[in-house]
Amino acid sequence: MKNPSGAKTEPLVTDNDDGTYAVSYTPVEEGPHTLDVKYGGDHIPGSPFKVNVQPPTDSTKCKAYGPGLEHAFVGKPADFTVETRGAGAGGLSLAVEGPSEAKLTCTDNGDGTCSVRYVPVEVGDYDIHIKFADEHIPGSPFTAKVTRPVDASKV
Repeated sequence: MKNPSGAKTEPLVTDNDDGTYAVSYTPVEEGPHTLDVKYGGDHIPGSPFKVNVQPPTDSTKCKAYGPGLEHAFVGKPADFTVETRGAGAGGLSLAVEGPSEAKLTCTDNGDGTCSVRYVPVEVGDYDIHIKFADEHIPGSPFTAKVTRPVDASKV
């Protein structure tokens, strides 16, 4: 195994005693690696293989912020932002649970952030679950208090 820096990582090769071998290695660098697989000194078909080592996934590097995580008004859009920069590869999942269904939209901003909007239709507490790579991000689930908007003309 040749690392991106040019250094080599020695794999662990185990004879399965059935004509096959198990090979494992632990990459120590991120980026493109080259894996040479040879039999009798010659490359097997497809060798050398290219392996791109990704950074480890870390949901704790994600964050969410914005007023929609704390409070919202019935029938009004509530907004917040989720930032996944530096968290590695993984999927983002969002759920809003409360006294009623709240339509949720998420827009990828193309810069490691997503703009999220939901519209609650009933008063109450809404739990906002935000997961990255199937792990809750710090602070999740968030609880937003949803109330009716105040009409100053009726005061």
